[in-house]
Amino acid sequence: MSGIEPFSPSTGSVRAVPPDIDTHPAPLARNSGQIKPAVSETAGSARSFGTGVGGTPVLELPADIAGGRGIFAKLEKYNPYSSIKDRIAWYMLAGAEARGQLVPGQGTVIEATSGNTGIALAGFARSRGYRCIIVLPDSASKERIELLKFFGAELELTPSEAGYTAAIEKAEQLRDATPGAWFACQHENTDNVLAHYETTGPELWRDLGERIDVLVCGVGTGGTISGTGKYLKEQNPDIKIVAVEPARSAVLSGQPGGIHRIPGLNGGFVATTTDRTLIDEIVTVEDEDAWSTARSLAAAGIVAGISSGAVTHVCRQLRQRPAFVGARIATIFPDSGERYVSLLSS
Repeated sequence: MSGIEPFSPSTGSVRAVPPDIDTHPAPLARNSGQIKPAVSETAGSARSFGTGVGGTPVLELPADIAGGRGIFAKLEKYNPYSSIKDRIAWYMLAGAEARGQLVPGQGTVIEATSGNTGIALAGFARSRGYRCIIVLPDSASKERIELLKFFGAELELTPSEAGYTAAIEKAEQLRDATPGAWFACQHENTDNVLAHYETTGPELWRDLGERIDVLVCGVGTGGTISGTGKYLKEQNPDIKIVAVEPARSAVLSGQPGGIHRIPGLNGGFVATTTDRTLIDEIVTVEDEDAWSTARSLAAAGIVAGISSGAVTHVCRQLRQRPAFVGARIATIFPDSGERYVSLLSS
């Protein structure tokens, strides 16, 4: 069978193959919730991953960068389209097909995104025979734009100074003007949260041997922190959930939305997919600290994105507090620094 194989509950992995268009692919299926280990339960062990979504490896960060031992990052760049957004793209498409909003080989997928969700949707949409239109701010890195074009997406750029809401408004206009269009709307789509509740959370819990004291998580749409945080709190209510947001757009902290330079973090508003009740603490990060930490990670051989620099910076801050000495801290690196080379090297 060409296209995408169904999600197999027996392995807990989604399988994807190169994006050859198949106009009659089998239905997409999401995980049943019974996820079996896809990686060794020893933190930091190498993962024998094929082309599946999920089952990404966990790495203990170098003590000199993270501020001490016992800080672990889940490396989402090992998904097939190289970011954590592969998880939600799959779930949102599966949900749309299950509800009859999309029929393989027909229709148009539309999304407003800072890049990674668009790349994943474009790849999966192409393999399902959908047209794909991605709306993103013109500040997106050159690498992201080229990847979107490579996967066949049609691009609509909006002024970065107008914020992410301008991209959403443009996507809504395109949806209304395009027959058979489906707007993924990740900032409102509950499948966004479900993807992390059913995959990221259980994986991280297993990866760290069911021993996590703190989860440090960047917040964009809030899907990752909400889904992962909910699952982890169900395993241990004492786990502390720390949200990371840009200092220049500290909307979770009650400040006005603003323009910042940490791709993937908030678009100037709190999305409905963000469950505030799960968050124990909010920490803001300056753009410069996120960028410099991402460069430090790269120098240590960990090529991660700018938002990964932001969460690492917060992990280091937490480790310096007496209350967090000896705590087992988990975080998530959403993507690879390769998508920001043109920015980080400038």
